[in-house]
Amino acid sequence: MAEEVIRMMETKTKIPIRREFLNKKACLREAKKLLKEGKIHGMSRKQLAKEIYFHAAMYDYCERTGRFTKWKEHADPINLRDGGDTRRRRAAYEVCWRLPFGKRKK
Repeated sequence: MAEEVIRMMETKTKIPIRREFLNKKACLREAKKLLKEGKIHGMSRKQLAKEIYFHAAMYDYCERTGRFTKWKEHADPINLRDGGDTRRRRAAYEVCWRLPFGKRKK
């Protein structure tokens, strides 16, 4: 049992950043797809969507401002692990999920 948990935590799925991930519904669709395909375990659809959205928002911010180039490098591709991320990072994903990054005035 413990070996299976360790193996699951090491599993990693990479997905490329896409502009559509600035839309929360698109993140939820992608999360549903990843879960259905069995690529990620131990996370809810919403947890996974929040992580995807966070990466897209950070990548977009870095690209628009030219700041935090290391964050931009880390944001693409999105590296997902079974069971989710650390508590601190999940808190950041939650804050980001509640902010309107994808909504811009034209």
